[in-house]
Amino acid sequence: MSAPNIMKGNAYNGLKGVYLAARNLPDRMLHRRRYLDARRRVSRLIPIRSILVVCHGNVCRSPYLEAVLQRALPQIRVTSAGLVGSGRAAPPESQTLAAKRGLDLSAFRSKPVAGANVSRSDLVIVMDADQASHLSRVFRAPAARIIVAGDLDPVASPTRAIRDPWGQSIEVFGTSFDRLDRCARTLVALIHGG
Repeated sequence: MSAPNIMKGNAYNGLKGVYLAARNLPDRMLHRRRYLDARRRVSRLIPIRSILVVCHGNVCRSPYLEAVLQRALPQIRVTSAGLVGSGRAAPPESQTLAAKRGLDLSAFRSKPVAGANVSRSDLVIVMDADQASHLSRVFRAPAARIIVAGDLDPVASPTRAIRDPWGQSIEVFGTSFDRLDRCARTLVALIHGG
């Protein structure tokens, strides 16, 4: 590669880095406030008898969080669903990492979100703000019952959304699942009165 092309590439990468940092700046700046607000909102919903976890395809993030919450909260009905598709298994990366964490996703099959499971749930957990808006708009779910999972993460991350690991490396799955574990710990502590 010639020197001018290298310089163009470096300039592009530098601008891309600035763009990515600026794009997620509001999420980083508002994290603490959103975290405290999510905790207050969950506390107002207690007692919680049912939780619905939603992600885009219901094959990576929501099945994992469903399994984590089912194990930690056996007295609560926890289900998951997706905005697209049905009948799909969790990918091998999900199954492998879940198994290392003591969870079995081998029999899991994706389900579509429906108005009935949204309306019957005391708490709906989504992976990003767009999913929260979609559920409010399409299924008329009260915004007070919808929590963006990343808002329950006590650790500030570059973005509020839980990254979708679909088609990514097992390391990306691990990072997303680590974040979901932290979110689950916050939720479980709140439900148990902590």
